[in-house]
Amino acid sequence: MTDTPYTPFDIVFVVGGTHGNERTGVTLVQHWLQNPADVQRQTFTTRLLLGNPEAIRKNVRFIDRDLNRSFLPQHVDGETAEAYESGRAREIAATLQSDRPGKRTFAIDLHTTTAKMGITLITNTDSVNLAIAADAQKRLPGARIYCFADSDRINSCLRAAADGGLGVEIGPIPQGVVRHDTLETTYGVVQEILNTLESFNEGNFAPPDPHLPVYLHDRHMLYPGVPSGAPPVFIHREIEGRDYRPLAPGHPIFHDLNGQVVCYEGVDTTYPVFINEAAYYYENIAFSLTRKMPLASLFASG
Repeated sequence: MTDTPYTPFDIVFVVGGTHGNERTGVTLVQHWLQNPADVQRQTFTTRLLLGNPEAIRKNVRFIDRDLNRSFLPQHVDGETAEAYESGRAREIAATLQSDRPGKRTFAIDLHTTTAKMGITLITNTDSVNLAIAADAQKRLPGARIYCFADSDRINSCLRAAADGGLGVEIGPIPQGVVRHDTLETTYGVVQEILNTLESFNEGNFAPPDPHLPVYLHDRHMLYPGVPSGAPPVFIHREIEGRDYRPLAPGHPIFHDLNGQVVCYEGVDTTYPVFINEAAYYYENIAFSLTRKMPLASLFASG
């Protein structure tokens, strides 16, 4: 990990409203557009971007398809290219890449969740992104790193259009609302990521702690199917609001109003995140499962 190449970033994009009903990022970007000095640093230029203006206007997550799943070539240029978000993804990708060649870009994509995720930094397993996330985490007590191995899921995100990037996920907060505490938390998170990037560019950047725990995405847990006429199931009280807590085999995960319980049938202890996320109901996702591991294991596998 000590030989990670630290090539400076020239432009940092701070993006709000990739999901139009996550108003915290929208509000902060609108504020910084009026107060740009708040997010400027000496070694890079900070640019501000509202991700999905039409969804922001309607206070909905997206219009035709999730913008944060729209940056693969088949969505930008292929069969779904006529969708509103596909066109917007094409515009954003061009913006994030407009100063190439010779300029390196980094994207900070601001999100909120209805799940009790606290401060979560989301990244792929790129060694530079992980090192930046680890340094930012040191500045943010209680923050966690949630990462994804190389896959269409992570490569379709907005920040994949830049040379580097982090997603910021803060929760819990309802969809479509603005709250002072969440604004202040997210404001502080962005400032510390910008400070990390400044240190990174200046070369004042220590290698990350190889023992730092990170949470690697494993799979989604879907709500179980129920027979026609049977009562619907819902998240069991024993795991509600317990994001990042260990989930052992046999632990209750679903329930119905008749008292029937569904237990976790996995063979290993895992760590659920995005538990009962409202935005995932349309995909039938109850929560996601992660594996907790030391950061060094990801560097070794990358």
